[in-house]
Amino acid sequence: MAASAAKISGLKNKQIKINFKKIKSVNGRLQLIKKLPNKAKIFIDYAHTPDALLAILKSLKKFYKSNITLVFGCGGDRDKKKRPIMAKIANKFCNKIYVTDDNPRNENPKKIRKALIKYLDKRKYIEIGNRSKAIESAILNSKEYEIVVIAGKGHETYQDYGKKIINISDKKIIKKTKVKKYNFISEKYRYLNNSIILNKVIKKNNNYKFKGVTINSKEVKKNNLFIAIKGEKKDGHDFVFNAIKKGASYCVVSKKFRKKNKKIIQIKNTKSFLNKFAILNRERSNAKIIGVTGSAGKTTVKTILANVLNSFEPTYCSPKSYNNHYGVPISLSNIEKKHKFCVFEVGMSKPGEINTLSAMVKPDIGIITNVAEAHIENFKNLKGIADAKSEIINNIEKKGTLIINQDDKFYKTLKKKADDKELKTITFGKSKKSDIRLIKIKKLKTGSILKIKALDESVVLKIKNTNIYSILCVIAVLKELNLNLQKISKNIKFLEPIKGRGKEYNIKRFKTKFYLIDESYNANPFSVKQSIQNLSNIKIKNSKKYLLLGDMLELGNKTDHYHKKLSKIINNADIDKLFIYGNNALNTYKHIRKIKRGNILQHKSDFDEIFSNIIKKNDYLMIKGSNATGLNQLTNNIIKGSVNVI
Repeated sequence: MAASAAKISGLKNKQIKINFKKIKSVNGRLQLIKKLPNKAKIFIDYAHTPDALLAILKSLKKFYKSNITLVFGCGGDRDKKKRPIMAKIANKFCNKIYVTDDNPRNENPKKIRKALIKYLDKRKYIEIGNRSKAIESAILNSKEYEIVVIAGKGHETYQDYGKKIINISDKKIIKKTKVKKYNFISEKYRYLNNSIILNKVIKKNNNYKFKGVTINSKEVKKNNLFIAIKGEKKDGHDFVFNAIKKGASYCVVSKKFRKKNKKIIQIKNTKSFLNKFAILNRERSNAKIIGVTGSAGKTTVKTILANVLNSFEPTYCSPKSYNNHYGVPISLSNIEKKHKFCVFEVGMSKPGEINTLSAMVKPDIGIITNVAEAHIENFKNLKGIADAKSEIINNIEKKGTLIINQDDKFYKTLKKKADDKELKTITFGKSKKSDIRLIKIKKLKTGSILKIKALDESVVLKIKNTNIYSILCVIAVLKELNLNLQKISKNIKFLEPIKGRGKEYNIKRFKTKFYLIDESYNANPFSVKQSIQNLSNIKIKNSKKYLLLGDMLELGNKTDHYHKKLSKIINNADIDKLFIYGNNALNTYKHIRKIKRGNILQHKSDFDEIFSNIIKKNDYLMIKGSNATGLNQLTNNIIKGSVNVI
């Protein structure tokens, strides 16, 4: 409200932000007084009515998602009806409650405390009439990441006992209370957090000690929790004892084993267990959660964004391309309390999948990079894909933000859906209407210098051959989080292309040196077009540019159409020769100009024989194709320097 009023008064966003930083919290009103070595936070507040107490406890629970310890009492000679109400509120939101004296005035303080205790869980409360001692006890006994609230007096510096007035300040007591410094071990909290969640899911009350969750026995590390899931090709139950040998603390299984083992936890359904564990771990996190979907660029945006955010605060992101019904819950299960930002990739191949996965992620910020012809064999048309991508909007947290591509064909559709949900929208693109837009670009031999307008400020970035839209999208997130854009302009490593999605390598092979652009992870018409344009834009002198193209898969009855359509793009691009691997890619090859036709690889093993006679010093070779073609494996072997590419 204050920001809106300032804007109406004619102040610019930059002025508003500068002045907002100068604003201090109101004395005694939900005021953070101290942070302890164990990461616990101590607040004071003036709350002495049911509504006020409810408001602060709700706010703290929602923001920090941590256990709350409350120190409170009720005043004497006042409305006695509020006492049971306040006690019930405390009992609902707090894990530990110190019942102490407020301002008893002319009432018996013991009777006031007794009236409150009557409505509290016996396991939760501790009665300490002396307010100073109650506060000290709450601080000294606080647990890791706990929130301690001293309620009722706020800024007051006295305590009224009727005929006796005591000089006392909650704030001074907190500051004077000395807490021994110790090396805080985040793993200790991690073990505790995981144990709480596991007990909730399996409805037990044991002390489980583990960190890290996986469903892949090959990736098991010491003290991990291994969940045995039966997949299409392999059954995790066959690898349970392998996981134990590798150091897994526990294995969650749904099949019965003849050989008994204390490390095996038997349940009905391991897939259901994984989802429940993931959802509970997400709910307990107070990190800013970002969900990324789109037809192309998801992994690039996720990875670059996570690298950038990690330079500000500890950040977690889903590993590799963990974006499906297994990858998303595994990623969510591995969030830690230390993480302030989390970035998750959300993928799909059919309608409804993004809705299911994003309901687990519950992003504060949702991103739709673009809408294009990925997995189109499962949809009637491109609009069907747009509708599927827009499912993430259903699950963005209330008052959250959607970041979308202003230049996308379905921008208006996505914007309307976000508006209907009353979400904030930030746009990126090359259009002048974009909130985050490219103003100027200067091409270099190995990249570009970008000048970007980001709402009320500008930033200049030097990048390699990274997709510009991915960079603009990342900038949009940083603006929404009010982070310093100038910080990333000084470190271009954050903005480099990633493995399988445009990363450039210097290769020594065939007794020469050349540049390999690795675009081999996957391919659809949109991403292939983008990668061809990036290769075309590279400035060269006295060298050649080659493209090895594999099939684009999952295009259904439009497979021939989209492969033929690529030929026009290649014909107009600054690329010297096209080489292909795969039957579908033949439709591209047949329609390009003869001067641009290279060889056809019948087998991936033909690579060395064909390119050893063609590649010269400082030439560029880009490899692009769907993952299932095997070109990704070929590319990795070239990068490793393997004698045989297959």
